Amino acid sequence: MDENIYDDNSSDSVVLPEDENPFRNELKTSPNIKISLSGAVTQLEPNHAKTRFFATNDMVADGEGLIHSGFVFSAASYAAMAAVNETFSVVIGAKIHFFAPTRVNEAIEFDARSHFNESKKREVRVTGKTKDIKVFEGTFQVVILEDHIFKIYQANLQKQAAQRRNEEKRKEEAKQNA
Repeated sequence: MDENIYDDNSSDSVVLPEDENPFRNELKTSPNIKISLSGAVTQLEPNHAKTRFFATNDMVADGEGLIHSGFVFSAASYAAMAAVNETFSVVIGAKIHFFAPTRVNEAIEFDARSHFNESKKREVRVTGKTKDIKVFEGTFQVVILEDHIFKIYQANLQKQAAQRRNEEKRKEEAKQNA
């Protein structure tokens, strides 16, 4: 296999960051995400999404044009979230593998498939390819919530604080009665 995946001057299949995400109105998840950092959805079906991520100069980690892997992970995570496509969902875990580095001006096509669609906890398998060569593979765990995670977190904090106050009050009363 002599093909150099880095030698491609065609930009016909690249969704540039300034291009509009064609599925923005159908997506329930991540409405404010910047497609210039996480990629654009190119296909959206129940339990399945495809996205295209374009590596830009803002993501470069060194003088050779290496893209920091965190950007690739973020793009794969976004693909997983799009496959689930629920308003109140969040990634709670991931097991990932990088098979090749990403270089500036490269595009990665992510294919994400969600499983266990009747459950509140979904497993999403994501594969990323550059020119039909697998460069990323991962499994993401996504949980679907009833409300925004920050609202749930705040309610839990308030509940814990009330329990702590009640416990302290009970201890103080027991101390006074002793």
